[in-house]
Amino acid sequence: MADTIVLWRTGQAPLRVRGELLARSESSWDTADPEHSGSTGRCEDVRIYRTASGKYVVAIHHRTQWEGEHDTNEAAVLPSLRQCVDYLADKVPGWMLQELIETLGEEAVAEEVE
Repeated sequence: MADTIVLWRTGQAPLRVRGELLARSESSWDTADPEHSGSTGRCEDVRIYRTASGKYVVAIHHRTQWEGEHDTNEAAVLPSLRQCVDYLADKVPGWMLQELIETLGEEAVAEEVE
């Protein structure tokens, strides 16, 4: 079932997405948490959506608890799940990316080698 979601993007117009949530993962700013973001006082909430037209949207909410810093949001429209994984590779901790891959299904994001 497709829902309409508005995804905020810092410094850009928001995206209005008609689609469904496929995967979500959150990190923690708590250094004692096994899902720690790797950056003291900062964490991420990542969501991947499939649009009604078959595209994919990655949305990242970067949160901070530091005075003088602001939470930020980014979102990208991509043609495949594989490109979603590539997009996230340098934006989130490795464990978080692996969790998203497992949720999406390894076959759905596997790199083709011939």
